[in-house]
Amino acid sequence: MAGFASNDQIIAALSAGQIWQQEWNKNFNPTTLAVANEWHTLFRGAGNPGADALFNTGTTLVFQAVEDTTANAGSIQHGGNVQASGFQKHLLSGSAVSAAATVVPGTLALVDVVGFYRKTPVTSTAADATTNTLGRSATFTAATSDIITYTGVGSLPSNLLTGTRVRVSTTTTLPAPLATATDYYLIRIDNDTCELATSYANAIAGTQIDITTTGTGTHTMVWLLPRYTNGAGVQAIYFANNATPLGSATPNLSLGYTNSAQATGRATPTVLPVGKSAAANSHIIYTGATGTGKYNFNMPLQGGDAGIAEINTIQNSNSYISGEYSVAMLRTLAKFPLSTLGLAAERNFLFEMPSLPRIYDGAALYWLWGSGVATPVSSGFSGSLNFIYG
Repeated sequence: MAGFASNDQIIAALSAGQIWQQEWNKNFNPTTLAVANEWHTLFRGAGNPGADALFNTGTTLVFQAVEDTTANAGSIQHGGNVQASGFQKHLLSGSAVSAAATVVPGTLALVDVVGFYRKTPVTSTAADATTNTLGRSATFTAATSDIITYTGVGSLPSNLLTGTRVRVSTTTTLPAPLATATDYYLIRIDNDTCELATSYANAIAGTQIDITTTGTGTHTMVWLLPRYTNGAGVQAIYFANNATPLGSATPNLSLGYTNSAQATGRATPTVLPVGKSAAANSHIIYTGATGTGKYNFNMPLQGGDAGIAEINTIQNSNSYISGEYSVAMLRTLAKFPLSTLGLAAERNFLFEMPSLPRIYDGAALYWLWGSGVATPVSSGFSGSLNFIYG
């Protein structure tokens, strides 16, 4: 089984060279300083990796998946894909430091961005509907034992998880009783195989569809998210995505979404987050000074929800007049509190929580910065991340 069940297995992986160390350095928001309690993305800061040129591109309100190989993504590299070789990759340890004056205290959060929706223009005050094309795909064969085997791996079907909503199509005849334009829910078996269920509840219960024929032609399965494919643990952030600040307004911000249990019609609870007037490049726009409508970096979810499978509507209640923002879907992997100027924060994830965070093939890793004090323009951060696979 992939992954690690003992210290001996970790030692064996280290001895076999199944590790990757990635040095990194990033600069803070290049246009304006941050005030205390604000969170910013470091996506567009200069450094290694370079600034992204992605999050203010593409068609408005259309989901765009993000991977480590996505053009202009500017994400932190982690040694490439390993799952096809039967391995799992994990974050073993890391460090982060800043020598920039007046930056600390503050917190760096390492996140995996699975995709985003660009919102431009920002003058609409309606709950604008998004487009969620199931753009991930894998060809497959099906057996009368009910087992589906992936034959195309370009979209990394090894990342598929139980409960993921999928659809199927074919060039000729689908395996019976499967049908096109019908939602099915995946039951994961391993990196290469799965079964299908007629509902999310059946998928969780392991009650698979009885496949009675193998069909003819080439069959294709499609789904939305490139990682955490059922949405479990996936959160969302609104952030200003380019050098032009948002306009002078303080709108309420809300999402309509499908949760990780595949329940539709979920919504941001009240009290709604409130966007900052004239929010600058990279600012997560509802973070900042304490008060009504100010939150940590993740958007609040409806009670009982454990993640977002897809976002269905995006709303700012008042016109932002100018600029634009993006809503990113992401999962937080680790946090590095920086308390002392010039002193590295070090994390050992073998012995600390979260324990050995999983790094999926295609992961697009980025930093967020939470300012404990005012953070000057172009403040520098650096460090290293150590990955292990086995």
